[in-house]
Amino acid sequence: MNHLSYHEGWVLYENPKPHVRSRHGFFPGLVSLPNGELLALVVIGQAFESADSTTYVFRSSDKGKSWNSEGRLCDRGALAIPTSDYLKPSRLHGGSLVAIGYRFHRFDPEQAIAIEETAGILPGNDIVSFSDDNGKTWNVPIEITRSRPELLEISGPCVESASGDLLAVAARFRMPDGSNPSGSSGVLLRSRDRGRTWSDKEVFFDALGRSVTPFESRLCRMEDGALVAISWPYDYDTGTSLSNHYVISHDDGRSWSAPADTGQYGQSAGLLPCGRDHLLAIQAHRSGQNPGIYVRLVDITGGRWRAVEELEIYGIGGPAMLQGQGEATMFASLRFGQPSLLQTAPDEILGVHWCIEDGLGKIRLHRICFR
Repeated sequence: MNHLSYHEGWVLYENPKPHVRSRHGFFPGLVSLPNGELLALVVIGQAFESADSTTYVFRSSDKGKSWNSEGRLCDRGALAIPTSDYLKPSRLHGGSLVAIGYRFHRFDPEQAIAIEETAGILPGNDIVSFSDDNGKTWNVPIEITRSRPELLEISGPCVESASGDLLAVAARFRMPDGSNPSGSSGVLLRSRDRGRTWSDKEVFFDALGRSVTPFESRLCRMEDGALVAISWPYDYDTGTSLSNHYVISHDDGRSWSAPADTGQYGQSAGLLPCGRDHLLAIQAHRSGQNPGIYVRLVDITGGRWRAVEELEIYGIGGPAMLQGQGEATMFASLRFGQPSLLQTAPDEILGVHWCIEDGLGKIRLHRICFR
């Protein structure tokens, strides 16, 4: 029988001189490298939605206990227009790295990402970048061509499928005017050429017959090649979040099960396979009596989600998100999120997430034992 236990925690990033300048860290992503190092991508900016937000590279040579900043992933001066970017890394078979995500156009630095007047989101591009030297250098991000007008929220890393295709899951952001012409279904992006070009014609998450958008979706590949995705469904008709839902594919992402309820009222989440019929889920619970970040061992035998063990790795007192006031208010009220898991040894896992502590956006790491 496997058991989860919490061992210790560290800070990956916090502003070293908050009395000198405003710097907050958000939206971390981790990968392990062939040489034993860990690499992290972290978004740093003056505020949660500030126009100067961009992705930075961090590296650890001691299993995550200490980290060195290697600067921005992309030279912002190389871009023709002002943007804020958000990228997550993956290590592919063979060792090369790919970072996928999106960027917003920031012509007006005073305009927030969520447009309060329209309930829309700023325009932007979906992007991908590559590194062949363990993340020391990255190419200027390449724009991913979309077949639909909405910017895609590719908030998690891509996954290499059993066939060798690269897959990513995404939600459609609303247009700047608040419209949603393509509907709310979740988009599956597929690349057959190692991420150079992508198709967005497939769907991984049906919208449940309503205006439900699967935000913060994450994808993992199981031991037998099956794919499991978890989402934070947001119901625009009622202005409320649903509990985490999941879908499963047994044919390389070409067809998916209907969205099913995990029974956990989490929001942003991540998945890590651990055996043929088990996975670990890390979920951010921002409402209820005990808001915090939880890791669960889940049995998915027969396609059913059954949490068999639970471990809280981060908690706060009081509410962590306001609901029912639109995305502008929701974004402004978030206090932690985007957790993910990385296995660093057969019996050790790192959990990572961002959080607001003492008014600062920090990136926290947690070492978890799994036996």
